[in-house]
Amino acid sequence: MAKIIKTKGENKPEKDEHNDDFDGIKELNNPAPNWIILVFIATIGFSLFYGIRYFGYPGNEKDQVSEYKISSAEFDKAHGQQPDATKGGPVMGQEEMLTVGAAIFAQKGCIACHGLKGEGNVIGPNLTDNFWLNGCTQENVIHMITEGKPEKGMTPFKTMLTQEEIKSVSLFILKKLVGSNPPNGKAPQGVECKP
Repeated sequence: MAKIIKTKGENKPEKDEHNDDFDGIKELNNPAPNWIILVFIATIGFSLFYGIRYFGYPGNEKDQVSEYKISSAEFDKAHGQQPDATKGGPVMGQEEMLTVGAAIFAQKGCIACHGLKGEGNVIGPNLTDNFWLNGCTQENVIHMITEGKPEKGMTPFKTMLTQEEIKSVSLFILKKLVGSNPPNGKAPQGVECKP
């Protein structure tokens, strides 16, 4: 008969052993190594720093939206454009708009249908009198330039000009052409608009 030799501490349960026993399998409590705990803590710390840097906290102006606004403001300041508080775009003065409008009127072929001085010709109506076919407010003129009137030969310029350029042309027509009375003006057409 074999003799069972007991070693020191054999009867003591292991230090990290739970009393959970299922089908002879004992569950041990093995803690994670220290290095993986440090990596976990470092990851949490980095994510907090990155979250604050990326999303920002109120007033730090380090988030992407604030950085974009600051960059846009610096660009506008460097290029002499002042932001429009209501529209969010650059604002041109009236004289600058009239100059831009006159240039576009000449460059985009408006003179082919409306004449060099807006007097009208066989194709287009007179833009210098107070008689208008499609309304005489600036909104009407902007709509006509934007959408055109293809059935009458008026090209829509919404894809060729920006909104600011269209406004400039409409202002040029209403401020510089209307009432200029050039020679050889086309006969009045449409409804008379009261000044």
